[in-house]
Amino acid sequence: MTWVWVGVLLGLLILLGAGVYYLSRRNPSNRHSASDARNSQPYNPSVFVDMDDKPPMEIDFDAGIKANQRALSKNPSKDEAS
Repeated sequence: MTWVWVGVLLGLLILLGAGVYYLSRRNPSNRHSASDARNSQPYNPSVFVDMDDKPPMEIDFDAGIKANQRALSKNPSKDEAS
């Protein structure tokens, strides 16, 4: 019966060792030097966005201010009316 427990423990140790080995090979730690890290390509490359060649429209602030003043003069608020 003792040999059975020794076999079970040995099997568990082998499985544990295989799991640790598998995980260490799957996710290698960063063992590269700083110069290698600068020269290597990034894991997620940059995304380039195609922009329109048209310049942005100009906003006519003066026309907006005049329109607001006309609207306020036609419909004065309750405070201004009294």
